[in-house]
Amino acid sequence: MTFRRLLATAACLLATATAQAQTPTPAALDQALAGRWAGHLEYRDYQNDRRYKLPMQTEVQLASDGATLTRLSRFDDGPARGTVLITTVSLYDDAGRNVTAASFRRGRGVETITEEARVVAYSGPAQWTAEWQRRGVDGNQPSDIRVTVTRRGDELRAVKEVREVRADGAAAAPWVFRNETVLQRQP
Repeated sequence: MTFRRLLATAACLLATATAQAQTPTPAALDQALAGRWAGHLEYRDYQNDRRYKLPMQTEVQLASDGATLTRLSRFDDGPARGTVLITTVSLYDDAGRNVTAASFRRGRGVETITEEARVVAYSGPAQWTAEWQRRGVDGNQPSDIRVTVTRRGDELRAVKEVREVRADGAAAAPWVFRNETVLQRQP
C-alpha cells in the first residue's frame, strides 16, 4: 500500500470515528425537543381499518434535573370524548439509550413502558432519525411496537408501527401502521 493510500484510509477512518463520536444519544435528541409543537395525529382505527386525522398540540418540558421529560399532548376526539389530554413522564438510563415512561390519560389505567432507543441517522441537531422499540400489547394482541421519529428542521414526524407476536414469542407478521404525528415547532 502506498503512503498516499495509507493516509487516505487513515483520514477516512478518522472522519468516520469523529462523526460517530459526535452523534448524540437518543436521550439528548429527545431532550432537545423541549418547547411547543402543533400539527396533527393520524391513526388507524382497528374497528373499521380507516384512518382518522385530528389536530394535536404537544408541549415538551425538560425538568431542572436535565433528565426528566414531561410531554403534555392534547387532541380533540370529537363530541363524544372531547379533548383528550395525555401526560407522559419519562427518564432515560445513564447511557441515554433506554427509557422508562409512565403515561396518564383520563379514563384509562396508568401505562408504564420501557423502550430501547437508537439513532438511525444523524446529520445535525435538526436533521435526524431515531427509533424506539418495545414489546407490549396493541389491539389486545401481544406485539412488537416501534416508533420512528424523524426531525427535519422545525418538523417532527413520529410513526408508530406494530407487528403481532406469536405464542412462542417470535414476531409473526410484518410491521403495520398504527398512528403518526406530524408536528411543527411553535414560537
